[in-house]
Amino acid sequence: MKTDYSKLNEKIFEIAEKFGENGAFLINHKGETVLSTVYGKNLSTEEPIEKESRYLLPLECSSMLALCAFILIGEGKLRLSDKISKFVPEFEHADKITIRHLLSGKSGIRDFYFGEIRRTLDEDNEYSSLSDFERRKRDMELYLRDYSFETVLNSIKGKELEHEPGVSGDFSASNTVFLKEIIERVSGVSAKDFIKRNIFEKLGMENTENGISEKALPLHTLFRNEEYIVFHTENTDYPFFTTTASDLEKLMLGIFEHRIFSEKIWKAATKFDSENMGLCFENLNGYPVFFLDFESFSPAIFYFDKENDFCWMLVSPCSSKYIMEGDNKYLTFSKETRMEIEPIFVFPKNTKMVPYGKKNWRQATALEIRPDQREFVSGALETIAYACAHKNHKLFVETEGGKAIGLLELSIDRKKGDYNIETVIIDRRYQGRGFGKFMLRFAVDYLKKAGAKKLSIGVNRFNIPAQKLYKSVGFKEDCVYEEGIFMTQILSED
Repeated sequence: MKTDYSKLNEKIFEIAEKFGENGAFLINHKGETVLSTVYGKNLSTEEPIEKESRYLLPLECSSMLALCAFILIGEGKLRLSDKISKFVPEFEHADKITIRHLLSGKSGIRDFYFGEIRRTLDEDNEYSSLSDFERRKRDMELYLRDYSFETVLNSIKGKELEHEPGVSGDFSASNTVFLKEIIERVSGVSAKDFIKRNIFEKLGMENTENGISEKALPLHTLFRNEEYIVFHTENTDYPFFTTTASDLEKLMLGIFEHRIFSEKIWKAATKFDSENMGLCFENLNGYPVFFLDFESFSPAIFYFDKENDFCWMLVSPCSSKYIMEGDNKYLTFSKETRMEIEPIFVFPKNTKMVPYGKKNWRQATALEIRPDQREFVSGALETIAYACAHKNHKLFVETEGGKAIGLLELSIDRKKGDYNIETVIIDRRYQGRGFGKFMLRFAVDYLKKAGAKKLSIGVNRFNIPAQKLYKSVGFKEDCVYEEGIFMTQILSED
């Protein structure tokens, strides 16, 4: 199926307008830029965003420092299993913590900012007298400072670890400072110079410079999802770099094509835990995602699809709004654009049916049916809630390349000899591609092995696509009612 990128471009603009977004969007397929567009405006000047616009990004955020660590691991100067006592022996808990723990956010090191600085700040009378809006501005200015390793070490000196290393992934700003210190001690140069030489220059990022350019778009963060606050960079010593969307594409491809670090390291970094977290990568519906983020900003997000040689990115100088639809649906610009892009190359290749559980519940609850199907089939949330309330019901998630495609609900009562296909959901974006047939064949085989000799399924009389699907896997009409059709399939004559 050939992709109509002009229609996709129109959809991106539509979503950007819905959320009031500004920035750039770019897709690369097999090393070729197939879509590159900009939208929105500079919130300070009202001038439109241009393709040559320059963006401010965090130079020494956890993700950039992770790239440095991966490079040093590739050079044999670091190992994921190294205890950090090898590099920062002065830290009292260093012998319990590894490089892997730092990169996965599971070190347990007390957060020097939120656990110490912010905690004492809340006890300050002058700070407490400020309005919520002014406090938010002060928080941002206080957080975005270049805290030295010595400052951080002294602030957490004598403090116990928050948890055993490797147990959980609670955020700690201390991890980033420790990682930077280790990189500088191992490499012998500043993190700033290491990044410039081993990333920017190596990837030919000619429009990228360390520091804050006057031409860069101003940073804005949202206050309570309503009012923007401009961040005045003249008041900070926080390390930034200035770049363009085209140079960020070079960075994205440098990661994707293993020109910064090897495929072996990529596999280690994108091996996700039960919370879908890797080593500075996150798993979003089967895609490894790399965030260049800091404070409340996510100015650049890279999405990678290895199976289809496909990656894309979003870049913005402003933190994003969210929209709540009902009680359960939390929408953002990045999520809606991802949902439009995900289906481009997704067809049955390595399709699997896996039990519903903690690894896929978030993806499963996000599955959507078409509006015209709502009178015929329950939605994902209702299906999951009903199945979880009945012990004889089983739920399976259909996946393709780690992405959730559909949801299957079966009921099995061996004592009564009752076996049913209760609900079949294929996400609206993946319908008509063969995923429904795969799911039904699995359901029939599963129930047959469970002891079923005959299967029955009800379908709305006016849901013609569903009727055709059931007939394609062996179901036949048994009874036809005013609103519904009862279909059956004989599995055994015994």
